[in-house]
Amino acid sequence: MYFRICLLLFFLVTSCNIDKTSNSSQEYNTAKHFLLDEKEPNIRNRFLNKIPDDSLKNKLLLDLAYEYYLKEDSARFRYWNSQAQKMAINLDLEANIALTNWDLANFFYREHVIDSSYYHYNLAFEQYVEAEEELKAGRMLLNMAILQEKVKDYIGSENTTFQALDLIEESTDSQNYVYPANNNLGIIYNGLGDYSQALEYHRKALKNAESLEDPVKSARSLNNLGVVYQKLEDHSNSILNYTKALQIDSILQKDTNLYAMLTDNLGYSEFKLGNYQVASFLFHKALKIRDSIQHESGIVINKLHLGEYYLENRDTTQALQYTKKANSLAHATRNNRDLLASYRLLAKIEPRSAPAYLDSYIKLNDSLLQEERAIRNKFARIRFETDQYIRKTQQLSNEKLWLSLIAVILASVLFLLYLLSSQRAKNKELKFQKEQQEYNEEIYKLLLKQQTKLEEGRQEERARISGELHDGILGKLFGIRMNFGLLELKAPNQVSAKYNQLLDKLQLTEEEIRQISHNLIREVSGSHLNFAKLLKQLVADYQNLTSAKIEFYFDENIDGELIDENIQINYYRILQEALQNVVKHAEATIVNIKITREQDVLIMEITDDGKGFDKRKKVKGIGLKNMRDRMEKIDGMFTFETSAMGTHLLFRVNL
Repeated sequence: MYFRICLLLFFLVTSCNIDKTSNSSQEYNTAKHFLLDEKEPNIRNRFLNKIPDDSLKNKLLLDLAYEYYLKEDSARFRYWNSQAQKMAINLDLEANIALTNWDLANFFYREHVIDSSYYHYNLAFEQYVEAEEELKAGRMLLNMAILQEKVKDYIGSENTTFQALDLIEESTDSQNYVYPANNNLGIIYNGLGDYSQALEYHRKALKNAESLEDPVKSARSLNNLGVVYQKLEDHSNSILNYTKALQIDSILQKDTNLYAMLTDNLGYSEFKLGNYQVASFLFHKALKIRDSIQHESGIVINKLHLGEYYLENRDTTQALQYTKKANSLAHATRNNRDLLASYRLLAKIEPRSAPAYLDSYIKLNDSLLQEERAIRNKFARIRFETDQYIRKTQQLSNEKLWLSLIAVILASVLFLLYLLSSQRAKNKELKFQKEQQEYNEEIYKLLLKQQTKLEEGRQEERARISGELHDGILGKLFGIRMNFGLLELKAPNQVSAKYNQLLDKLQLTEEEIRQISHNLIREVSGSHLNFAKLLKQLVADYQNLTSAKIEFYFDENIDGELIDENIQINYYRILQEALQNVVKHAEATIVNIKITREQDVLIMEITDDGKGFDKRKKVKGIGLKNMRDRMEKIDGMFTFETSAMGTHLLFRVNL
């Protein structure tokens, strides 16, 4: 053992001064395996301490850490990664420092610690920029964009992906990384509900995969296309894409998990088209594969699909059994997305327990929204610091060393002061915005209550007048006419005729009063809706602030009293935000607002002929974000289209 260690030491000490050959590579691998196999820490440490600190030793530590990462030995990976990073910093090996952060980011991603993973990808990105390795810097940005998509920061992920493409596309080895960029953009636009863009980028990704001759990537892109068509409820095209993917040679052996996903998705589209026998066969086939490979998240989705299938076929016992199993497994594996879906499905299967399931759904959904918001904010802070760092680096490269050092010190102090003051200001602003939003909602509720009370007062007064006319005056007139009719007048024919004319006029007067009474009752039942009146008043207020013509249409068949108060409040605030944007930025001449209803869906469309905006650029305002957040609160959908010809906003929510 001692002789073997001496030989290894001799190689590692002298190999820095000789050309690398197959023999030196073999000796290097021998040293690495020796360190991996050695059970005695003291022997390993003595061996490493006798090797001089240089790039070769640093590479050995990096490889050692990575081997433990592959073995999923977390403690040893973290230890050797830390040792490699310390040495790389001491030796000023920028690329190796970046590599330690890259490995750490991969480690945290595997452990589902998203914010730490994003942080270390960002550090690696900075260091690769410093080392002028653009391709690797672009790959780090691409990984960051994928993490942003996972927390539904779609706009941020879109911007980061395009930045990554700018760096990646200049490399000769770009094709391998353009595929995941296009694939991520397709997923982003699918999440945003921009399905035409989603289809376009998934088709680009498919072409990339075909040019790379990678069957697994091709199958994955075909699956993603099928998912988009499922969202569009175009199940024929979904089936076409899933079938093409399943026909790819040996896809079951090459990626069993993907094969099971395709089978399950195909079954779901067949189920939606009413092909129940085919769907049942495919669902059970996919579940069997997923059980065999213990793919827990796939099993949850599969059982949810089976629960939905049996519910549709009115077999509530089977539906409940599969859905509860999915709920239990999703809860155990912290699969929150599918846990939410299981609560929704259980509420449909067991109507009596629906309130409890929906309460669990709301609580979990609210906590997830808060977590996603917190992570998105943390991502934004990390990127902000990165942008500042890059700008400073570019500035320092053009100055002399002593001036640069002074500039860095001053800039760092000022930057810290700015961050402190800026953070305080942001906290105050966020607090004010939150309070303002609460006040605005309370004001809206008060307006609604006031409008309701006024309307109730009017209705009561009309009903009272109608009753007085009908029961009081009308009754008295009828009595008088009857008494006159019973009188036996002995008078000339002329007087008798006049008497009969007066009786007829009295009867006509009764009919007029009765008609007025009935009209008053009809006015009570046909009074205008409070919700529509408030929106009309809001439009009228903004019409006074702009030269643009605002056209407003509210479907008279919509019963405002049946619309949930939260939906009313959020639609009111969204319309207010949209009108404010039109007045401030759009430079429009015509604004068209339509509120209609399609079955159980309340739709609001806002269209203007203004100058639009570039959705690929960061927008200073938070109007679109606020609109999207409000629609998420009421489980609604929000899409928009913009160009130099104008902007179209579409909001849909189930009543």
